[in-house]
Amino acid sequence: MIPLIKVKACVMKKYMTLYIAAVLCCCLADAGTPEFTPERVPVAGEAWPEERGNFTFAILGDKTSGGEGKWPIYDRAVETINGLVPDFAITTGDQIPGHMEERGPWDAEWAEYFEHARKLKCPLVMIPGNHDISNTQCHQFWREDFGASYFSFVYGGCLFLVLNTEEERFDGRGPVWEAMMSFAEKALAEYKQARHTFVFFHKPMWADPRFAADWNRLLAALGERRFTAIAGHEHYLSTSCHNDNPLVILNATGGGIQESEVREFGCFHAFAHVSVDEKGVQMDVIEPDGARWPVDIAPASFRDAINRQVVRLDAVPPEGLGTPEVRVNAFALLKNPFDTAIVVRLSAGPLHACGWSMYTEPGVTELIAEDTWSKEYPLEPGQECTVPIYFQVSGAALCTPPAVTWKVRYRGHWLEKESMPMEEVNVVPLYPVSLWRDIPKWQVAGPFPLGPINTSALPHDPAAANANFFKEFGPERGYQADARYDGNIAWQPATSAAKGLLNHNALLGTADLAAAYNQFAVFSPEDQLTHAVLYADNYAQVYLNGTLVESAQEFGPPGGWVYAPLALKKGWNTVVVKVINNRGDWFLRFLLADPENNLAIADSVEGPARG
Repeated sequence: MIPLIKVKACVMKKYMTLYIAAVLCCCLADAGTPEFTPERVPVAGEAWPEERGNFTFAILGDKTSGGEGKWPIYDRAVETINGLVPDFAITTGDQIPGHMEERGPWDAEWAEYFEHARKLKCPLVMIPGNHDISNTQCHQFWREDFGASYFSFVYGGCLFLVLNTEEERFDGRGPVWEAMMSFAEKALAEYKQARHTFVFFHKPMWADPRFAADWNRLLAALGERRFTAIAGHEHYLSTSCHNDNPLVILNATGGGIQESEVREFGCFHAFAHVSVDEKGVQMDVIEPDGARWPVDIAPASFRDAINRQVVRLDAVPPEGLGTPEVRVNAFALLKNPFDTAIVVRLSAGPLHACGWSMYTEPGVTELIAEDTWSKEYPLEPGQECTVPIYFQVSGAALCTPPAVTWKVRYRGHWLEKESMPMEEVNVVPLYPVSLWRDIPKWQVAGPFPLGPINTSALPHDPAAANANFFKEFGPERGYQADARYDGNIAWQPATSAAKGLLNHNALLGTADLAAAYNQFAVFSPEDQLTHAVLYADNYAQVYLNGTLVESAQEFGPPGGWVYAPLALKKGWNTVVVKVINNRGDWFLRFLLADPENNLAIADSVEGPARG
């Protein structure tokens, strides 16, 4: 058992009282910054209870990100939790809107949070989320006020391991992140005989491609022990298992969601209630007004069916590329994987803002007049059908495709497919899906400071948003092994996380108001026109052989994605993607079309290893 040192430290003025607890394996002193020392577990409110063999605890989901004005939901949840008399409560992070750099807004937002959280009649263990720790300044505020950003403790013979997915803010997967992962491995090694292990973090490592390697490392450290992993961030309930160990993305508790009566879809406000006794671990989710459900009421497989199985997008090759008018020949494959009849409402748009025109049906030249095309398709269980979605578009507008979305009417309720830009491309397909290629190896240089960004000028006037968007810092011309740029920035190798994803938090840490350059080389045996599809958080520009491709700039296109034309010359070509971050997380999705199956890809022209 870990002893609790009951030393009261007043923090956040009258809103919070912390009780300092010893952590299992204090590796924090090696985390790479002088401020990191072995610290207290962030516990607010009531005194820590005497340990019991049989115990219960509550888990509060996300409160922020669309949760403005939803305090009554949170307050009702707190009241219901008090009626259950748990030993303690714990959060999944994202308590405040965050994204500040100054003390004043930080203190004000936490004061508001604790006006409500202090109504809990049990101690509250707090976990940081990406809103709470959106940058290095907020990370420092957290440590000054609340203590450790990752920690562990033992209660009732169970190990509670709390990790911070925002620890990458400093140096990506460098020493700061490594200190946390080593901390986790040491804690798990020292408490192999724990009755049960609960692993908490804000972003669900098992479901977020940015953390795939980290999750596999954590699984190796967990070994054969029984565990439950709990995360938030997504705001909907979704449960799955790894070797019969539950993996739970918890509902929001007052955060932003589009509520649905279909509980299997997981879009309802709730908190979790966990009981640990001689029979094992029992977890339920409870709505603020008391309705109780088993945690597996919303299996990840159900949401996956809505998002990925009901509709699959594809295309046959386009006609007229490189001419004033292009014919895009896309289609949607519809399937009902459920045991009840459904209706699929398929939509494409906006059309006018994208400059695309849609045909009513194959072979009919009359174009529809609506800005968003939408049509419903009833499907019996197991039924499949193919829906052509053909378009006519000028060569100039080809770069801004319309989004394709869908809703599914399931047992009388409409369920909306969620956007997953880190894993999918949800716009009208330009090429057959099989022709898109990931870029496995890159060279990356950055971050380069840009200064404030006037987002109100975007997407129409990027130069007015920030003149440095068009400043040449040097990497635009491509990779040079010995090159050094302002700030002694050099190129470094990087690997995609598959499906075209480059996570810049992991590569460079979080750099607000900054740019990073990402380069690869492509060999073409002949002059040919192809396209890349790209999505950036927040913005992107593409340079081909040192020249900015004017139509390959992503500053908020109507459909969210850009088809970047790449006129490849015979031989080796350099492609540089400049990714611009406003604030917080930043990443790039980039896939290259290989319509003739004759392109070779490398991270650089200098001694490339052909892909």
